[in-house]
Amino acid sequence: MSSFHQILYILLVVWAITDCLRRRENGFWILVIVIIPFLGPLLYFAWTRNWLGRAVQRTAIPRGAAAEGGYFDPVAEGSPAALQRKGAELVRRGRFSEAIKTLEKLLEREGPAAPPDVRYNIAIAYKEVGRYRDARDQLRLIVMENPKFFRGAAMLELADCLEQLKDDEAARKVYEQLLQMIRLPEGRYRYGMLLDRTGHTHRAVEEMQRLIRDFEESPEHHRKENRHFFNLAKEFLKRHAADLPALPVGQ
Repeated sequence: MSSFHQILYILLVVWAITDCLRRRENGFWILVIVIIPFLGPLLYFAWTRNWLGRAVQRTAIPRGAAAEGGYFDPVAEGSPAALQRKGAELVRRGRFSEAIKTLEKLLEREGPAAPPDVRYNIAIAYKEVGRYRDARDQLRLIVMENPKFFRGAAMLELADCLEQLKDDEAARKVYEQLLQMIRLPEGRYRYGMLLDRTGHTHRAVEEMQRLIRDFEESPEHHRKENRHFFNLAKEFLKRHAADLPALPVGQ
C-alpha cells in the first residue's frame, strides 16, 4: 500500500469512527471499520446513508403492504435513512403513535446529529397526541439552528405549542421574530388572534389590516395559497368595526 493510500485509509477510518460515535451507532460498526481495510468504512457509510437501499428496487413487498401503499427495503431496513423515511410516512398517514416510536428510536441513535426533518416530523406527531412540551423542545432545537426552516413552519408550530402550554408571552415573541423574517399570512393571523385574546385588540386590528395589505400586494400564486387567511382577517375586522370605528376596514 503506497503512502498516499495509507493516508487516505487513515482519514477514511477516522471519519467513519467519528461519525459512528456522533450517531451513537452500535459498537459493532467500529470493529468493522477497523478490521476490514477500506471496505469496512464504506460498508458503514452504505448502511447509515442507505446507499444500498437506494440501489435496490422496491420489489420485495410483503403480503398486505401493497394494499397499504407501503414498501419494504430488504437491504437497509432499520438503517437511519429507512427509519426516517418510515417515520415521515407514518406521520403523513396520521399514524402518530407509531411514528413517535419509530422516530424516537432514530433520535436515540442519531443524538445531536439528527436531521431537522426528523425533529420536525416527530414534533408534529407529538402535537397530534397532545405532547406539547416534547414538541416544543424539538421545535426549539430546529429554530435555534435554522429559524427559516421550511419557510417558517417550525416557528409557526413552536408558537402554537407555546399557546397550547398557556405561555402566551413566549408565543408572542416567537410570532414577532417569525414575522420580522417572513411574510406569512397564517403567522400574522395567529399573532393577531393571540393579541386579541390577551386584551390587545387595537394591535390585533392593525395586524389584520397589515395582513390584508400584504395579501393585496402579493403575487397571484401567493394570494391563491393564502386566501383563507385573507378572508378570516376581513371577518375579524368586520366583527370589530363597531368597537373601533376610526380604524379603516379592509375591502
